[in-house]
Amino acid sequence: MKQYLINSLEQSGFSSIITLLDYKIQISRCLKTIRMFPNQTGKLLIDTLLCSGMNEYRFIETTLNEDGTINLEKYDYVSVDDGILKKANEIVKTQPMFLENSILPKAQIRNITES
Repeated sequence: MKQYLINSLEQSGFSSIITLLDYKIQISRCLKTIRMFPNQTGKLLIDTLLCSGMNEYRFIETTLNEDGTINLEKYDYVSVDDGILKKANEIVKTQPMFLENSILPKAQIRNITES
């Protein structure tokens, strides 16, 4: 079963968005398994909506290490603009099974699916 999705973002300086899908796996443990091409120069945005909820800890900004792993030493929790929020919600909507089985309350799930 997949634990994350990687999508191109190309907005607000971010090159990619990683959407974590499985709330049962610790966020840092999941991020340690991800490998990407290290030649990407932009920042990464990690969406933890399904793991941590719709709060100030939803989005994490970080970069890649030279070996293609995610830099877990230096990261920030960030707020994003409406365009990125819309894109992030669209990505989550493509995964209804994970959305329904996430930590989100039914009202928030309905809000995302109907937006």
